[in-house]
Amino acid sequence: MSLQGKKVILCVTGGIAAYKVPVVARGLTELGAQVRVVMTRSATRFVGAQTFAALTGHPVGSELFAAGAEVPHVELARGADLVLVAPATANAIAKVAIGISDDLMSATLLTARCPVLVAPAMHTEMWEHPATRANVATLTERGVHLVGPVSGALSSGDEGPGRMAEPDDIIAAAAAVLSTQQELAGRRFVVTAGGTQEPIDPVRFIGNRSSGRMGIDIAAEAARRGAKVTLVVGPITVPIPGDIDVVKVRTAEEMREAVLERASDADVIIKAAAVADWQADVHAERKLKKADGPPAIHLVPTPDILAELGSDPSLRKDGSVLVGFAAETEPDPAKLAELAEAKRASKGADVIVANDVSSHDSGFEVPTNRAVIASVSGTEDVGLVTKKALAAALVTRVAAALGRS
Repeated sequence: MSLQGKKVILCVTGGIAAYKVPVVARGLTELGAQVRVVMTRSATRFVGAQTFAALTGHPVGSELFAAGAEVPHVELARGADLVLVAPATANAIAKVAIGISDDLMSATLLTARCPVLVAPAMHTEMWEHPATRANVATLTERGVHLVGPVSGALSSGDEGPGRMAEPDDIIAAAAAVLSTQQELAGRRFVVTAGGTQEPIDPVRFIGNRSSGRMGIDIAAEAARRGAKVTLVVGPITVPIPGDIDVVKVRTAEEMREAVLERASDADVIIKAAAVADWQADVHAERKLKKADGPPAIHLVPTPDILAELGSDPSLRKDGSVLVGFAAETEPDPAKLAELAEAKRASKGADVIVANDVSSHDSGFEVPTNRAVIASVSGTEDVGLVTKKALAAALVTRVAAALGRS
């Protein structure tokens, strides 16, 4: 593996595991990375700054304020490919989660616009404390990568979870994160997100509770890896990253037209939108009055965009990958996998993600999904994960499929 030319900011905090981090610095440097080390004041109690300077060939940063016009945290973060925090103490994790920037490390992390990898290291009680668990959940929801902690010998002769991952594992995790960057450069993605609203009259519609979060996380992940992404989005309740082209629609037919217009140029089409299955065959031009009594509404199916794309190869680019989503109310992973594979076959899709929406922690209006991914290579039970983590797993699988095409 080579990390030639990659700029890595290695933030070292004040945990006893800091004595292992020079091995990480050396390993990354030997792989060709340009490693710049930032140390907190407490980190210097465990290992000397000169050690890191000798291993990396660069001076170590520790002061938030510098003489002259230079702003250290801005200069460090600019152009960085990865920020690695090792060891990541409970205090460091809390500061990053909250957004405190009272030293060079935390200010650099707030300034950086690249992936972040943290290697937690602390005593078991601290790792298991609800505050730490909440802070870690906040970081993973933001897309921060974790390596470890592992179970093993701790300070004070104790043993349990909280031990920092070994240096070789941290180096491998850093390389894995860096290897995903720009792997989709030159690829075009069309991703749909949100629900649709099928009008009954000018003020009422048939819809669902989709927030759009899943599709937006997929679009953001693909863009982060270098893809040119167009997001076809229905009504949503979450923000959209600024580096994605957006096409706003409201109805299933509008979404169909927008997707088909772009399908022939797309390397990947991911239908993550929760399209309403039914629409009124005729919608009133004026508001239906309550005093007139309940209206008779005849429902007809909305366009099945996924099935249309799957059944007619001429609509799509040769070698493209077609992905669909299926919202199910099936908590059993084995049965969920069966449903996913059945839908994949019936729709002509390359990949189907089936997610269980029957519980309070999965599906609509929450940041997590319990999902199964079905593809020609088999099914994968992802389990209950954040939508960002599911997006990363899905885009990884799609990237592999593109590599085989």
